Amino acid sequence: MIAISVEGLDAARQTQADFAHLLVLADKERGLSEAAGLLQAHAAPDGSDVDTPTTILVDRHGLVRWLYRPRAVLARLSPDEVLQAIDAHIPGTP
Repeated sequence: MIAISVEGLDAARQTQADFAHLLVLADKERGLSEAAGLLQAHAAPDGSDVDTPTTILVDRHGLVRWLYRPRAVLARLSPDEVLQAIDAHIPGTP
């Protein structure tokens, strides 16, 4: 599992330490977020752009099998919803 953090490198390292099962990438300058089209214009409380919490399932061959991008920036999938999506879109995953 890979998590993209729009915080700095230190925050990404702390998240990595807290959640050893994740690979946490720092994207403070939002280059990856912009390239993936994850920015939602003017959605932050102060009117600035914000990253939409997006879940992308990629199979072992690098093919995108499923993408979830909520309409509301505060919406998140539950762990059970992620597991159900994996079962539905990447069959045979251990």
